[in-house]
Amino acid sequence: MIKNLVRGLVDFWTTLRVGCLKLKARILGDYVLNKYIENCSERQIKKALSLLGVEVDKTSNFKGGLIFDNTNFNYRNLKVEGNCYIGKKVFMDMVAPIIIKKDAILSAGVTILTHQDVGERMLKGYFDRKVGAVVLDEGCWIGANATILNGLRIGKCAVVAAGAVVNKDVEDYTVVGGVPAKVIKRLR
Repeated sequence: MIKNLVRGLVDFWTTLRVGCLKLKARILGDYVLNKYIENCSERQIKKALSLLGVEVDKTSNFKGGLIFDNTNFNYRNLKVEGNCYIGKKVFMDMVAPIIIKKDAILSAGVTILTHQDVGERMLKGYFDRKVGAVVLDEGCWIGANATILNGLRIGKCAVVAAGAVVNKDVEDYTVVGGVPAKVIKRLR
């Protein structure tokens, strides 16, 4: 009874807070919302994300400190299916969709980039802008501080070693590691 009352109060407070922040963000920019999400408690983060339009399953677990960039007020690019684990200080570049399928694990400090762009600078003639969705398939495990580049799919039950930089798709049941990531072994 008391637990349900507390949960209800937390949900009400989060709904009220996010509503006020949405208004403030229209004036000051979406960094206001991004900073709020980054500082959300484990208890508040799923509710706050769903209020911003993120498709998030309530069985997933967020450790907090989720860092968004390039949201442009569009949080719908993120979809988190059931029983996922998202560790502390995971960085998500939201230019294109990020789809995290059920049972996926993102350890602390993971970086997911959905675009590469030097902007209006001298190197523009050498490097084209690249944008692409990132899909983390069922049961994959992304190790601490790994980086996933744009337009990639990490396969079912694939493992990305800690600190790896993934610049190619990872097949199902494959372990990769290194910079750039190379196949270490197959799990089948």
